[in-house]
Parts: sequence; structure tokens; C-alpha cells
Amino acid sequence: MYFKQLHSGFVAPIIHANGPSKFTDTWKDAVEMFFSEDRTQGILPKDLTILTWSIPDERTLIENNMAHYNLEDRLVVLPMKRPFDFLDKIRITNKYLPSIKTKYVMGLDATDVLICGFDNCKEVLQTYRGKEVKAVFGAEIPEWPNLETGQGLSKAKGKAPFEMAELIEDLKGARRIDEVYAFLGSRFTHLNSGVWIGETEFMKKFYNECNALLPEGYTDEDMFGGDQGFIQVTASKNYPDVILDYRSEMFLCLSETTNEDVEVVL
Repeated sequence: MYFKQLHSGFVAPIIHANGPSKFTDTWKDAVEMFFSEDRTQGILPKDLTILTWSIPDERTLIENNMAHYNLEDRLVVLPMKRPFDFLDKIRITNKYLPSIKTKYVMGLDATDVLICGFDNCKEVLQTYRGKEVKAVFGAEIPEWPNLETGQGLSKAKGKAPFEMAELIEDLKGARRIDEVYAFLGSRFTHLNSGVWIGETEFMKKFYNECNALLPEGYTDEDMFGGDQGFIQVTASKNYPDVILDYRSEMFLCLSETTNEDVEVVL
């Protein structure tokens, strides 16, 4: 089984079925096929920590995925409250990162991410090291939050609360950086906050900066794209130390992809 980004030709080690893609028959078939195979011993480098975010009483895909590789004891599950507060992903990550001792850290969403091979975490780390940057985030096709349509913003078409005005301007700056990836010929031009890898020391600084942007009293995903808008702004301010995996060498985000973007072989 593999997922290939057709524009770059890369077979992605880790797949993120973000947005509506998690409800497609293709994804459901892929997950079923993965777990139909015999469990095997996975490889997770000693200098890499994997984080995820989940409500404690829920059993998630990434937990089952890691268990399939006999690596669940290496997965750090950061507890989220119900109802799910997207900004708490930033707050809790910022609070936990200083306790990580490994040189590298990877964040993977819990309910819609699949590591597709027993040594794929090792492959991702090797690819990341070759980039000589501080962090790499997954790249997706849809723009979320969307400045043009107002989707993912607390008020449509730029009519956000007054305290959001500066963030809106910062997000416009992030979109200008997104244009770099379009210039390079990719349709995967926008940061996806659900899959990333970076140097731990840098990610401590990154999430601290991100946490400082959060307003009080907002939990709705439509406020600023949940955590994603704040992370996009912070990433843009740290470019080019922070880049997107626009060729899907490490992470492939499936939202709004078509058969012209992704080849799936089950």
C-alpha cells in the first residue's frame, strides 16, 4: 500500500487524511488494509519523540497505528478536554515541550494520521535532517483559515474582532510566503498544523511564540482556523528556518486532493 504525490513523484511515509478526506472510501479501505496485515516491530530513532493530542477516554488511529508497530509506549499523548479546544493544542504543547529530552520531536494528529511503514519514522527523520532547517510542516491544498472567503475566521470576510486585526495582517504575510511554493510548481502550498517535525530546542521557542499570540476566551475552530492560523503566522515569521513539505517527501495531506494529485495503490 502506498500514497504518491503525483506532482513530485514522492511516496509519502506518513499520510494525513485531514478534513473531509478522512470520510472517503479510499481512506477507510487504506486503514482497513493496514490493520489487516500482521503486526511487526517498528523502528523509532532514540533521538525522536512523537507527540499527539487526544481526549483521554478515546482510542485513536495513531495509538492503534503505533501499537501495530509495538511502539505505543513511545507515543506521548497530550490530554485534551471535551469539547475539543483547538487552542489548547498550542497551550498544552508549549507546556510539555520543555520536558522533552530527545533532540528531535514530531507532532502527529491523533484521529486521521497513519504511519505507513515500520521504519517510516526513521525515514522521515533522515529526510528532515537533509533539509538543514529547524522545522518542517505538512503542506495542504486548501487555504484554512481562508482570507478570501472568511472560512475559518470568527467573522466572515475579514470582519474579525478588533483584537484580531494585527493577526489578520500577519496571516496575509503568511499567504505571501505560500506563494513561494506555488512558484515552485506545487498545489500543496498551505501549512497544515497536524503533521510536523523539528528540532526540540527550536520547537520550544516556536510554540512559546505561538502561545503568546493566543487571545483569551476563544475556543471555536472558526476563530482563526483553530490552532492552524496561529501556527501559520508563527511559521511565516520564522521562514526560512520553518518550511513546508510541499513535495510530500515526509507528509502527504489528502484534503481536496484528486486523482491528478495523488496515486493510491492498495
